[in-house]
Amino acid sequence: MNFKFHHLNLCTDSLPRLTQFYKTLFDLGTISDEEHARVNAESASTGYSGKVDFLSDGDIEFHWSERDLDTGFKMNQIINPMSRGHFCFRTDDIEGFKKRLNEKGIRYSDYGRWAIAGWDQVFLQDPDGNVIEVHQPNVFGPGR
Repeated sequence: MNFKFHHLNLCTDSLPRLTQFYKTLFDLGTISDEEHARVNAESASTGYSGKVDFLSDGDIEFHWSERDLDTGFKMNQIINPMSRGHFCFRTDDIEGFKKRLNEKGIRYSDYGRWAIAGWDQVFLQDPDGNVIEVHQPNVFGPGR
């Protein structure tokens, strides 16, 4: 099972302000408008009603998201990745990772494919309460 840091997500009450700050201070580029529209439409249909801006330094993605304190409740999940934000690792074996979590007794929320088509996502908390996403891309089939 391999892991690679994929993105950082910060939640905000003012998406334009946060996006503009990071774009201008760090010269971050915007990921395509088509990608924005597709992901925002998909997530709205599954429980997250906020908008997301996607920026990149060319290697790492930054997902700035409108805060939604009710996402966990709407998705019937314990962990809410859209209240404060989270950081993300990408894996090539999400099922193996869930098995590892279960073996270690670490509780997690299995969101399945809810926000981005083909991404199977789980969210967990570290000992200090920071939210971590682990996802595997290109997982197809019925969403959960």
